[in-house]
Amino acid sequence: MTIAPLLEGFKSYFATFSKFTISTLPLFILLGLLASSGDIYLNSETFFTWGILLFIFTNLFLTPFVTSFCILMVNDLRENRLKESIGYYIVSFQLVLRVLLLTLINGLVVIGGLLLFILPGVYLASRLLLSPYFLILEGKGVLESLDLSWQSTKTNQRNYLLYLIYYWAALIFVTFFTLSIISAFAISSEPDANLFFTNSFANAFLSYVQLVLISYPLLFVYKSSKTS
Repeated sequence: MTIAPLLEGFKSYFATFSKFTISTLPLFILLGLLASSGDIYLNSETFFTWGILLFIFTNLFLTPFVTSFCILMVNDLRENRLKESIGYYIVSFQLVLRVLLLTLINGLVVIGGLLLFILPGVYLASRLLLSPYFLILEGKGVLESLDLSWQSTKTNQRNYLLYLIYYWAALIFVTFFTLSIISAFAISSEPDANLFFTNSFANAFLSYVQLVLISYPLLFVYKSSKTS
């Protein structure tokens, strides 16, 4: 596997860390607060309905919105043509429904493959890995983005499989590490506002790490596929 795109992605992240983090920090704080609030409300008989509404808003609107925002911004940072934040907000809002639909189709395909002895799901996920970038950066339709990703990953399939495994492994490691710290804190603390803000920080941090991986290393894998 060539790791050049991954290294270029991380190099770009460290070079643009401050601009990316400052611009996206409010979105990740909001994600963290809403996710933690939703968890609390879902465990409350009184506010259960609010928990459902927060869960729907966070996962079906805010997450696709933030994904589009980050990919668009990093693509422009990469090309040294960063725009005003309001432009990314507007375009990301316009893309929400298509990104959501693409995510749902991807998820159903991969889950269906995973049910067939796991390996087919991993293979399908690796072949559809680039579909969000075709949709968000090139303005392609949902089905066209899936097809373009399938065609783009036809050659060097082993590389894309390993890129996917790297992405999943990184997420699992960071998630396990973060949840271990939160669990240790929860055991030694009484349920109070401090625990709520700790959970909010953990949710925001995990979302940040996931979007960094999607917007930098995997974006550079997509860019590399366009030139190969």
